Amino acid sequence: MKQEAFTKYVIIGAGPAGLQMAYFLKKSGRDYVVLEKESTAGAFFATQPVHRNLLSINKKYNYFTEEEFNWRHDWNSLLSDDPEMRFTKYTDDLFPHADVLYQYLQDFSKHHALNVRYDCAVKHITRNENQEFLVDTDQGDQYRCKVLLLGLGTTEPLLPEEVEGIELATGYEEQELDLELYKNKRVGIIGGGNAAFETADYLSGVACYVHVLANAPIQFAWDTHFAGHVRAVNNNIFDMYQLKSMHAVLNPRLKKIEKIAGDVLQISHEYDYPDANPPGTLKLTREYDYIIRCTGWKYAAPSMFQEEFAPAVSENEKYPAMNSSWESENTPDLYFIGAAMAGIDRQAASSFIHGFRYNIRTLSTLLEEKYEKVPYPGSAPKPFDLDQMLDWMYTRFSTSAALFQLFGHLCDVLVISDDLQSATLYEELPVQYAQENLCNENQHVLIFTLEFGFNKFQESSITFFAPSDPTNSSCAAFLHPVIRYHRCDDLQEFHFGDSLLARWDRPHGTGGAVMSNHHAFLTWLDARLDANLDLEEPTDAGAYHKWSEREKEMWERNNMTTASNPECVRPN
Repeated sequence: MKQEAFTKYVIIGAGPAGLQMAYFLKKSGRDYVVLEKESTAGAFFATQPVHRNLLSINKKYNYFTEEEFNWRHDWNSLLSDDPEMRFTKYTDDLFPHADVLYQYLQDFSKHHALNVRYDCAVKHITRNENQEFLVDTDQGDQYRCKVLLLGLGTTEPLLPEEVEGIELATGYEEQELDLELYKNKRVGIIGGGNAAFETADYLSGVACYVHVLANAPIQFAWDTHFAGHVRAVNNNIFDMYQLKSMHAVLNPRLKKIEKIAGDVLQISHEYDYPDANPPGTLKLTREYDYIIRCTGWKYAAPSMFQEEFAPAVSENEKYPAMNSSWESENTPDLYFIGAAMAGIDRQAASSFIHGFRYNIRTLSTLLEEKYEKVPYPGSAPKPFDLDQMLDWMYTRFSTSAALFQLFGHLCDVLVISDDLQSATLYEELPVQYAQENLCNENQHVLIFTLEFGFNKFQESSITFFAPSDPTNSSCAAFLHPVIRYHRCDDLQEFHFGDSLLARWDRPHGTGGAVMSNHHAFLTWLDARLDANLDLEEPTDAGAYHKWSEREKEMWERNNMTTASNPECVRPN
């Protein structure tokens, strides 16, 4: 085994995550190397997704001119200081072809001269007595490092092992694309995510019927606001199901797959009816010519490690177990980057380039603090200036791409001294990390996030076609600013109203917010800080017209009340 010289940071994987981390390490002048098993950067996208259209948005024209704001709608670019290395320069397509992203990632690596060693597959990882990682490759080399960063992307398919005979199904990643094979054939697709519906849509024009067999109710991105749930561009199969065109979306409990006559596959499946009279289970079989497994991926690879150093994984082994700074729970100095970062964020965009690029930027600064003794970047204006803070706050909420894409996961934090004479501002920290490390009894801590509020309503978000209640900002449903105050055990929060364009510019009304919550926020903040602010009385002017008793009676006469609860009322 040839032993390489010590390299402080080793990144495994030259996909988008590995390249993004390499960019930041190089920018900081750190000693690093990227090990990539394939011969090119971004090799995953040479073959995946198999039907080649990406679900990541490439929206180039957004009216507002701030570069930071426009990053909100560029879901494919990696962060860099070079505006020429934006994915938006490669195509005008809203949903680009995967080949374009594959080329972009190769160009990004070459343009920034990142230190990537290709055709270098990692075979085994262990640690020495100095707690350094020893990384063995198939080329016979051994790399020694202090910090190991895994940017592996997908590591293997996630199999529903409770299904007997699942090995008889064809994997999503290896399905045949020749439509002639599927003409007038019966196709079953196991799974309930975008891969399943992308495949169903591809086959729906030639197969006699396509059945999507999901083990749980389907979740839609337009309802959950998680980009990994089923997207509208993959919804065609639902139309055909409800319009009785033979295709279907079903929620059976799949028990078994077996081969019967010739190459025909038969499934055994069940449906429960607990409210029937009498309650019972319907046990059925159905035959298919093809069964395609689209049940997702794993993002952890503990088998690469010597057993005693193997990182812990989640219950279903899909994600590595990590703390709030993306470090392995049980293996110090081991960090996870890329889609694996979703292990601690299953609501926002950590699974995707447009989310994890910001996680990686934050992690790079945390690594600087921990291993290079460079303090996390923070501005400390003295004396503390409230008006300056308000300008900053409204600008961040109106333009920040990191807070926008990683809603409820990344936050900005303002730590104010007890005497209100000084403050320190930290941007783009994980919320959990900020709560664990910055909140104490001797200072005022304000945590700023963007969040959705649909959880306060019983109705689906697809039924909301107007601004949220302008008289009660705590009932804001769409993405909106949330400020939380921490001091000792005191936790209070303030919500701004939502905005059609997700902007809360100052002066108000220039970016889409229909009502200003400025005075209400200052009143709330004054009570938290005990600052004795000299606040002017709010004016009654604005876009909101208060009904007279007669107008209220007329509306009630002509409309049914649809309030989902006494506090939060869906707009009508």
